[in-house]
Amino acid sequence: MANKLLIPEGFKDHVDFNTNVEHEYKNKIIDIFKSNGFDLVKTPLLEFYKNNSNNCFLIDSKKKEPKLFLRDDITPQIIRIASSRFNNKIRPIKLCYYGEVIRKKGSMLRPERQFLQVGSEIIGSDSILADIEIISLAYKSLKKIGIKNITLELTSNVFLDNIFSKIKDLKKLKKLKIFIKQKDRKNSLNLIKNKRDKLFLENLFNFTGNFNDLIDNINKLSISDETNKEIKNIKKISKMINFKRNDQIFLDFTEFNKKNYHDGIKFTFFAKNVRGEIASGGRYKINNKSKDESSVGFTCFMDTVLRASSFENCSKKILIPFETKDNIKKNLIKKNFIVFSLFEDISDINKLAKKYFCSHIYKNKRIIKI
Repeated sequence: MANKLLIPEGFKDHVDFNTNVEHEYKNKIIDIFKSNGFDLVKTPLLEFYKNNSNNCFLIDSKKKEPKLFLRDDITPQIIRIASSRFNNKIRPIKLCYYGEVIRKKGSMLRPERQFLQVGSEIIGSDSILADIEIISLAYKSLKKIGIKNITLELTSNVFLDNIFSKIKDLKKLKKLKIFIKQKDRKNSLNLIKNKRDKLFLENLFNFTGNFNDLIDNINKLSISDETNKEIKNIKKISKMINFKRNDQIFLDFTEFNKKNYHDGIKFTFFAKNVRGEIASGGRYKINNKSKDESSVGFTCFMDTVLRASSFENCSKKILIPFETKDNIKKNLIKKNFIVFSLFEDISDINKLAKKYFCSHIYKNKRIIKI
C-alpha cells in the first residue's frame, strides 16, 4: 500500500532554515530593483491556456469551459500585463516580481518541479542600456546575497538565425539544429554547402570561451549590419558591467534559446561548482496592438541561489522569558537575534535553550551565549 504521506517527485516540504534564507534573499533582490525604479507586481497562479507551454499542468474543465493551467513561468504573465492592463502606460515600463512556478517535468540540471522565481522586466525600450541595467542589477543582487565565482554567459539569436534563415529544407534545418545543440562541429559544418556560411558557422564554434580571450578577433563575426550591431552591443555590455575579481564573461554563440520568446541577446548566470543556472534572461518582443515592443528581462531561480550562496547562517536565536518587555525584544531584534519566547517554567533555561536549538539566552538582563 502506497504511503499517503509521500508527495510527488520533484516537490518537497520546505521545513528547514533554508526557507527563512530564501525569504531573506528574495527580499534583498526585490529591494534592489525597487530602489532602482522597478514597480513590484503580483500575478495569479492560474491563467487561461492558449498553447502557452508543453511543460505546465492543465486544470480539468468541462467541454465548454475555457482551459486553465498552473503557471510554469512568470515572464509570459508580465507580457500579458504589459500588452493589456498597461497598454497605455508610458514606456519604458519597469516591473519586478516574485512567485512560485510549477512545471510538469523537471530536467537533469533542475529536477525540482516547483521553485520560486524572482525577476524584473523593462518593457518598451530597444536601447542596449536597458540590457545593461537589467544585467548589472541582476549581477549586483547576486553578489549581495553571497554568490561568488560568477560566470555570465552571453549569446544572441542573431548569429545562428543568420544561417537558419537560408535553409529552406525543414528536415535539414532540424538536423542542423540537433547537431549544433549537441555541439557537434563536424556534422554541423558538413550540412552547410555555402563556403561563406560554413566559415561563419565555424567562427561561431570558435568564439566559445572567456570574453577577454576572444575580444581581439570577435569582429570576424561581422558579416552584416545586424551581426555587426550585435557585436557592438556585446562589447558595450562587457565594458559597462563592473565585474569583480574571480567573476567572468563567457561567450557561446552556438547556445540554443530554450524559450520561444527570446529573439536577441540572451544571458545566463552560473556559479562555480553549482548545478544549474542561477538566473537567465534576454531580449524579447511583445505584440501590442499590431506593434512589436522590444523588451528585456531576467529571472532568478531561488533553488539554485540557495545552493550557490557562500553566506553561512549567521542568525542568532535567543531564548527569552515570555514576560520580557517589548523594548528589550526590539533591541534584541535590532542586534539580529531571532527571539524565541517560552511559555513554560524557565528555571533550567540553559537546558531548554539547547532543546529549542537556541544559541543564546536572555537572563538577568544579560545576553548569554550557550
